[in-house]
Amino acid sequence: MEENKEIQTPVTQESQKPQEAKKEKKQKAPKKPFNFNKVKRGGVATLMTVLFVAIVVALNVVVSALTDRFPSMNIDLTAQGLNTLSEQALEIARGVENETSIYLIGAEENYRENTIYSNYGLEYSQVANLAERMQEANSKIHVEFIDPDTDPQFISDRAEDYLTTGKVLVETEKRSKVLTVNDLFSLQQDETTYQTVGYSMVDSALAGALEMVNMDEVPVLTIATGHDEILSSSNLTAFETLLGSQNFDVQEVDFMLEEIPAETQILLIPAPTSDYTDEEIQRLRDFLEDEETAKDLTVMVTCYPSQGELPKLAGFLEEWGVQVEPGIVAETSSSRVVVAQSSYVLVDAAEDILAEDGYSRLVSPDSSPLTLLFESNDGISTRALWSTRDTAYVITEDTTEAEAADPVTSQQIVATQSYRTVDVGEESYTRNVVVFGSSYVFTDTFLNASAFDDRQYVTDLLQYVTATDGSSITVETQAVQTQTYDVGASQSTIMLLGLGVFTIAIPVIILAVGLVIFLRRRHM
Repeated sequence: MEENKEIQTPVTQESQKPQEAKKEKKQKAPKKPFNFNKVKRGGVATLMTVLFVAIVVALNVVVSALTDRFPSMNIDLTAQGLNTLSEQALEIARGVENETSIYLIGAEENYRENTIYSNYGLEYSQVANLAERMQEANSKIHVEFIDPDTDPQFISDRAEDYLTTGKVLVETEKRSKVLTVNDLFSLQQDETTYQTVGYSMVDSALAGALEMVNMDEVPVLTIATGHDEILSSSNLTAFETLLGSQNFDVQEVDFMLEEIPAETQILLIPAPTSDYTDEEIQRLRDFLEDEETAKDLTVMVTCYPSQGELPKLAGFLEEWGVQVEPGIVAETSSSRVVVAQSSYVLVDAAEDILAEDGYSRLVSPDSSPLTLLFESNDGISTRALWSTRDTAYVITEDTTEAEAADPVTSQQIVATQSYRTVDVGEESYTRNVVVFGSSYVFTDTFLNASAFDDRQYVTDLLQYVTATDGSSITVETQAVQTQTYDVGASQSTIMLLGLGVFTIAIPVIILAVGLVIFLRRRHM
């Protein structure tokens, strides 16, 4: 008997697929839960990056605003510190007690971009920078740019000041002072290389003007004209600039027609070629015999060998113990002359007045010889200010060739001071007559010559006879060379650092770093 056999269905590949799919479904890992920490970290990173960039941008804006308000925050990258106030200028600015305006004539961008007198290479941005630092130092100082093209009324209201682009007007209720390009900068030729070198006097010029317009009183020097004087405004530019730097108010008077201005402390008689009248001589006497003016008063006379005979003026000088002799002073010693001119003599200053340390080189060119008629007479005392060595001599029209070849030498006097004291109230004041045998001393050639000390001596003498030395006038003109090659950064470099690096590059780098950090953390 045969057993029942179960029919077995053969297993095919198709029949296995559903089973394998079921197994795969069972073996597939479950989905991970949503990672809130990862999102949280990414959001914080993004927020911090945005905040950091915002802080950097805000810091740039704040710093820019602060540097506009406080110019001293700007770093002075010039090697000579041209954009930094000197201690003297800063002290004067801080001491201003009156409302003071500094008007910079010209468009502001012309100052900032140095386009004013750019063909001379002048750094006019320094004028704006230092003026604004003075404003920062004292709230009573106000700086304003006046563009003649957009504000012609301001210019016309001050027509007497001849305001043009590049000039600076410093003004208070008391008085005003105008600074020109020649007061602010100087171009000189190097004696060795013959190259033109630029010098800045902006710091001392602004400080001097600031001081002058705030002084209760300023010394007044009046130049007498009307007698065909050898010295005039055409060759007294350096002298008038010196007076301005010492805060003198310079006036001019036609002595034949006008009285001496009431505030005059020094009356300059600059080598007249025609004699004074009796009336004019009496005005000189009245000026020096004034016993009511509580100031030191001085008549200063300069001479020239060929100015001719002036008997009345000569008589006035003789009353004060000084006689102007004919001829011209010359030197036999080659070591006591300059530029190989025997009449350009080196002289020595009196040691009992003015600079304690003396003066190294004083020159008295083409000088008339002077004689002191007495040491003391009727309350008037005399003394020599400048003298030659005993190797000098005098050449006159009567000097023969033989005498000139073997001259009789002796010490010659070429500058003098006569003085007497008057009492005004309980105080004593001085009346002076100062005579210079040389008029050339006051000309541009010798006052501008750095090889000689004439400029310093004249400055000290003016302060001495007005009793302003070491008191109200404190500013000395300082010339700082500007056209040098050791400047720390050019304008283009400064723009690259300021705009390119700090304003654009650094924020972009920070943003890029933040973005990289964000992207990396996003895939963590």
